Amino acid sequence: MLRTPDPTRFTLLAALVAAGSLGACRALAHGRHDAGDAVIGIAYNPQRAGMHEIARGAALAAEALTRDSAARALGIRFVTHEPPRTVTSAVEIAQRLRDDPDVVGIVGDAESGRTLDEIPVLEDLEHAGARAVVAVSPTATSTSLTGRSPWIFRVTPTDAAVSQATAAYLSDSLGARRAAVVYRNDSYGRDWTAAFVSAFRARGGAVVQRDPYVTGITEWDAIAAYTARTGADAILFPGSAEDAAEFLSALRRAGVRVPFVGGDAVASLAEQTEFAGARYATPYSADHAPRTAAAAAFVAAYTARWHEPPTARAALAYDAALVIGRATLAVGRDRLRIRDWVAGVGSATPAIPGATGAIAFDRSHDARDRSVAIVTVAGSAPAVATATEGAR
Repeated sequence: MLRTPDPTRFTLLAALVAAGSLGACRALAHGRHDAGDAVIGIAYNPQRAGMHEIARGAALAAEALTRDSAARALGIRFVTHEPPRTVTSAVEIAQRLRDDPDVVGIVGDAESGRTLDEIPVLEDLEHAGARAVVAVSPTATSTSLTGRSPWIFRVTPTDAAVSQATAAYLSDSLGARRAAVVYRNDSYGRDWTAAFVSAFRARGGAVVQRDPYVTGITEWDAIAAYTARTGADAILFPGSAEDAAEFLSALRRAGVRVPFVGGDAVASLAEQTEFAGARYATPYSADHAPRTAAAAAFVAAYTARWHEPPTARAALAYDAALVIGRATLAVGRDRLRIRDWVAGVGSATPAIPGATGAIAFDRSHDARDRSVAIVTVAGSAPAVATATEGAR
């Protein structure tokens, strides 16, 4: 496991959750709930593949929060609201949740661009902030969100933090000195590349290739042939899983067999054993989860419910919902007080033990002290890299 700067030790959370209530949470997807419920909204594009994992993680957190002694003493039941399948607009989803007075906070949005679009709604600029609501994103990673709004937080490390940790892994663990970088030509790929190049060069490495690509029009065999000529001893690929599969196939045809590392966007390669040996960086791996009671309880509960290990999306959504719920139990349902309490997590109040480790925020509302795993696609199951320490 790689760590972004200043790793912390994790305290314990006894958070075993009860089975059987996810169906109830799903029934609440269109905004129906009982009087007195504390509603944790979920914001994502419901037609994008894999988003159900976010709903699963948030639902488990709502159950754990409801079972908490403080919630029982106050008579609070936490429930989650998912967006209707037919509503995909980020702004409309945010507006629906903001305007529901029982919503105490929002898990989301899951994507950086959608989160940026939602900021004026979440801040309720049209009503001078009267109905503003806090949002804790599980998976929005763009550096453009750093310090962007007092109402936006995130529990995942930024693209820059993950790529810097990846540079440390390539240099320190693999001994790479000549890196080729092929990146998707958008903010995700460019952010990853800029941070990686700076961190890799600071460790004495050279970047011998730095090529953007555009999905659907890139000649992968030509890119792979050039990579072969560079003499690179490692390849960084901040792009999509579909494009990674094409590039890996082209690299093999070109005879290139050096380590290949992608971002978490290529995590689905783990299901394709023909790409054994490829690696990807991710903020969470169930195979190498933090060794804490909170993390173990989450993995056990998730696996028991869905008969498969939790994904990074599920674990991070669990932690995002947990933050909102803990704030509600601490200060009540006033949205401004909830926001201010969340801003103090890790400083004014202790870090919160979660599924992915200790949850804390810096002054820009980014997650502090996050861990990064480098997962290797094996012939039958993923393997996770041994621990080294990264730096910004």
